[in-house]
Amino acid sequence: MKIVVLLAGMTRGGIDLFQSLLDSHPQISQLPGKFYVDDFLKKIDKNFASNQIADLFIKDYKEYFDSRLNIVERHNNLGPKKNEFYIVDKYKFKEKFINLFKNQNIEKKNIIINLHLAYSYAAGENLQDKKILVLQIHHFFRIESIVELDFDIICTIRDPIASHSSYVKNLATFNKKLINPWQYYYHIERNFSHIINLSRLNKNINVIKLERLHRNNSDVMQKFCKKFKINYNKILNTSTFRGKLWWGDQVSKIYLNGVNKKFENKIDYDLFFKSDIETIEYFLENYIVSYNYTFKSDKKFFRMKKYLPFKVDKIIFLQSLKKLNLKNLALCIYYYYKRLKLLDKKFLDKAQYPSEI
Repeated sequence: MKIVVLLAGMTRGGIDLFQSLLDSHPQISQLPGKFYVDDFLKKIDKNFASNQIADLFIKDYKEYFDSRLNIVERHNNLGPKKNEFYIVDKYKFKEKFINLFKNQNIEKKNIIINLHLAYSYAAGENLQDKKILVLQIHHFFRIESIVELDFDIICTIRDPIASHSSYVKNLATFNKKLINPWQYYYHIERNFSHIINLSRLNKNINVIKLERLHRNNSDVMQKFCKKFKINYNKILNTSTFRGKLWWGDQVSKIYLNGVNKKFENKIDYDLFFKSDIETIEYFLENYIVSYNYTFKSDKKFFRMKKYLPFKVDKIIFLQSLKKLNLKNLALCIYYYYKRLKLLDKKFLDKAQYPSEI
């Protein structure tokens, strides 16, 4: 069975939306959300039997079997009236998982495939129809745990300035708690280098632009189906989990009604210094040109701007200073210098970005 790994190539790039569009396709087996495969595999002792692995999965991912527990992703507010949820029989799942391992070795690939197939079976799907397995691991670093397996990669991306704005506005909570300097650095690192680092792997990689996923949804989904040799189905135009309408996660703050043909990136320019946008676009020029994004700055850049803190850096530093959080203050400085290493124009300009679906 062909494995397709989904990764967030850019922050707030639509990876969960894309996965929700694949939901209920009869030829696709997937779990209803992120599966941190690296963390899960680490917990499996070499002497574990299939029933123990099933029990571990049920314990770690309770929300897959009773979506009322999945509050962050709002799987407890599904359906037209936002009052629906889904239940999947964990006993059927366990029984099928054990059965699938008859005459099979307990090894990494079989564990991943059988977890998905057993879940699809417990959810009432026909396993005979399945052609591809979609594994949403979300983060780039998790791929190390399965890199030796055969799989393709799909990354979702978006305009880099819009990504930065959405991250700061939706994920960073300025007034309620301290922003984590590592979390902010990881956002910057993801947007600058993760797709490039992925390209070094011996894998077939494609990207999907959030903007096209909304505006040209049918075209994107048809190309996806053609690439992975599955039938195009109109259900690929509707955002659902377990066949029930999904309205986006809590981070979005508002309820999002799936695909938006009139989608436009909303950028809060108050979250940037002018030099922030100039710096981001200068170093991501190759990315912006490769994926036909438009520049927001006048491209006036001089070398010293690289060393200017971003507006978010200033906010994090002042927050930490106000609360006398010495650890955060030290991390602010550490990750500032670490970020400077990411801003390598020659390296970024040489990057061969993956083709777009």
